Amino acid sequence: MAVLTRISRRSPRASRVVLCALLVMAAGWIVGTSVSIAEEPLPTEYQVKAAFLVNFPKYVDWPAEVFAETGSPIVIAVLGESKVIEEIQKVIAGRTVNGRQIVLKRLASGEEPGVCHVLFVSAAEQQHSPDLLAKLKDASILTVGESDDFLESGGIINLARRDQKIALEVNLAAADKARIKISSKLLSVASVVKGKSK
Repeated sequence: MAVLTRISRRSPRASRVVLCALLVMAAGWIVGTSVSIAEEPLPTEYQVKAAFLVNFPKYVDWPAEVFAETGSPIVIAVLGESKVIEEIQKVIAGRTVNGRQIVLKRLASGEEPGVCHVLFVSAAEQQHSPDLLAKLKDASILTVGESDDFLESGGIINLARRDQKIALEVNLAAADKARIKISSKLLSVASVVKGKSK
């Protein structure tokens, strides 16, 4: 099991401000416009997670060889049943990042991800994630989970539920091993962790 050490700490007040701003931005990403908290209801947990997943490619660089062609799509795969699938489907139509279309791929329980760039492992697949992440440890796939031990198992990003909010946690060692570069803009709103991936 990986040993993780926090290398970035904020005061509880600063963390709440950053997370609140991030939630508002996530809501804006979903509807494509700026959102006023006074006018609009707060997004659901699944809407926020979908917004993160669809927007991660803006802040991540993969090795060039993971794309077959210049215009190859960015494939977001979701493993297991999750309401996040419905929310992703609502927002990806016509969406592109750096000229690449975003495509959703649904995976059944235990199914291998195959070609994908972002892999979301739902909480329903938590028991299978250590074995899956061990198989993918050398693949350039941005692995994203939502369980407390996801980073310790070698995952790159965890969308953790903390005090009624979604906190972004990052395992930089796992990202380095996958040859994935994460933008400082994304890291600035995350609880950055340092550790060795499996």
